[in-house]
Amino acid sequence: MAGLREQLAAAMRRTKVLSGVLRMRAALRLPVLTVLTYHHIEDPEDGSPFDPGVADATPEQFRRQMEMVARYGTALSIDEVCRIFCDGERPPPNPVLVTFDDGYRSCLEVATPILRQVGVPATFFVATRFVEERRLFWWERVSVLLASARQRRRGLVRLAVPGAAAATPVELAFDAGAPSALGTVTRLIKDTPGLELEALLSALALALGEPWTLQRDRELADRLIMTWDQVRALAAAGMDVESHTRSHRVLQTVPAAELHAELAGSRQDLERELGRPVRAIAYPVGRPLAGNPLLRAAVRDAGYTLGFTNATGTNAVLPPALRRFRSADPFDVCRLAMGRDFSDAMFLGQLALPPLAHPARHSGA
Repeated sequence: MAGLREQLAAAMRRTKVLSGVLRMRAALRLPVLTVLTYHHIEDPEDGSPFDPGVADATPEQFRRQMEMVARYGTALSIDEVCRIFCDGERPPPNPVLVTFDDGYRSCLEVATPILRQVGVPATFFVATRFVEERRLFWWERVSVLLASARQRRRGLVRLAVPGAAAATPVELAFDAGAPSALGTVTRLIKDTPGLELEALLSALALALGEPWTLQRDRELADRLIMTWDQVRALAAAGMDVESHTRSHRVLQTVPAAELHAELAGSRQDLERELGRPVRAIAYPVGRPLAGNPLLRAAVRDAGYTLGFTNATGTNAVLPPALRRFRSADPFDVCRLAMGRDFSDAMFLGQLALPPLAHPARHSGA
């Protein structure tokens, strides 16, 4: 099916259907906000121990994509998005918000020069604990440990999980064709309520026979993650910096007593370092808050006015008088995930007709 969509996008771009749709949408000023999600801009090297799945575009690919945003859309700042959602301001033609999650160095060193050259602002959601403590993102730590173990292990490794799931060891397979050990561990971390994350990571290193020290952690973090000086440089370059919690834990798995530190703590960290208000948060892993009033209240009480999910879709932002009929939830803003497998035609297709590239649910046109 993806191949058929790719062929269709290429044909529609070649025959100028996509550009025509975008011009029509701009003329009608459809009240639909498109939010794009990136993490890391890089062309991953073969054999790198780091997680290749977070590199959403190569530098050349990202430049072409941002040129399309500048040509066919109106790139927004987080201030403008806040005014649209909170004050009822009418969106401009083809509104697009470009976002980055996590806080990779490539945000400043690769993405920002391209964004400034093309004239597109972006919003960067930063998980503050990793910046503050110079610790490697937990998924990158898992990736590094497993990459090292794959070079010398075969068969099964049993991982005893601390905390709530202690009675259920997890089996990690290292044989060719076996299920991905990286996928197994990341799903465990994302799905286990009350998980003692640091204890699990230590148990993983022990089970694999891979020593992990604070020095190694810091050295790898310095290769991948921005420092506070770099985060400030990002803001000084005209980019928005907002919250991605403190330690990138899936909010639905965090005990209620720890939510305030994750949510308000991250906002306070950023405001202390940047000297400017923080109003928006992107939820780690991006699970929507719909149906979870306690979690929604925790986000609101932590001082946020906008919350971004990874639910696939665009966002209807109707005039205030019509919002009771159908409009996007400011605490469950949908986004469109990027990927290195996106051709230029598919990228343009998602700006014009989002279901072409993302056939999942859409909240807007």
